[in-house]
Amino acid sequence: ADIAEIEHVHAGQSVRLIGEVRTYEDVPRERLISAGVEVPEGMETVRRYQLKTGNRDVTGQDFMWIIGHEIAAQRYPADMLAIERREWGNFYGYLREVREAGSAVASGAAAWPVLHERLNRANDVFEQIRAIERGAIGSINYSLEQLRLQTRRLELEKRATPESLAKIEERRSELQAEYTQLQTKLNALYADIRRDSIAVEVQDGRVVELPLAKVAHVLRPNAMGVVDKLQVYFANVWEFLSGEPREANTEGGIFPAIFGTVLMVIIMSIIVTPFGVIAALYMREYAKQGPVTRIIRIAVNNLAGVPAIVYGVFGLGFFVYF
Repeated sequence: ADIAEIEHVHAGQSVRLIGEVRTYEDVPRERLISAGVEVPEGMETVRRYQLKTGNRDVTGQDFMWIIGHEIAAQRYPADMLAIERREWGNFYGYLREVREAGSAVASGAAAWPVLHERLNRANDVFEQIRAIERGAIGSINYSLEQLRLQTRRLELEKRATPESLAKIEERRSELQAEYTQLQTKLNALYADIRRDSIAVEVQDGRVVELPLAKVAHVLRPNAMGVVDKLQVYFANVWEFLSGEPREANTEGGIFPAIFGTVLMVIIMSIIVTPFGVIAALYMREYAKQGPVTRIIRIAVNNLAGVPAIVYGVFGLGFFVYF
């Protein structure tokens, strides 16, 4: 969405607001007056707009409502930034500097191309960090846990000889050495990714420094045409389908959910289909009437008549909570 810069006049005070105009509504005059809002004479309904201001770590809020007749001016500067962060949501403002280790390396009009160059580099380093943490280090942690379980198994089975324990300890030392090497590389990557930052001017005139390690994307929506916005839209759709969630599942993608659902359906189909078909044939053609058969038929009818989510909630409550 385009990012608006609004001159907002309230109670004689003029302030600058920055954000996306998300929606609007017409409110009866009496409702606003009862809330302490001054409404000019002759206006039976007042239009108010919802503004997504972002920057909630700076302002303490993500959305606000503004009265239409309190908007003195509204414009859409081409150099307004919309920054998608890995945490704390969107950030809006004007790019003032690109910094390296706290010192400015580009400012003004020259900062925009330098920002993209540094951001691409920071995202590459971020992917390397994630690959090491979730791939190599995760594999080492899994192997160490298997060694711990193997040691415990030998102890329980009274087979913990010095030779077997020595082999396990030797393997553990090798894994610890690999872990130390990866941790050293990880520390270097973290120091590298924290190097670059940007200085952004927010709506109240303050200049806030944002580390590029926390930034996923930076756009100038007001300077983008329809084709550019469509490209961003389809890129976001792909990221939504193929990415991992972040910000407590409010940002990022849904690939783990898709993968888990598909995998569960495949596994359950492989396991359930043969047993289900065999059970149906047995119940229909071979089973004799009796208490067990009647119980099974009642269970089948209940399964067919009760929504699956009810069984899911029951299982969660009984097997997990209780």
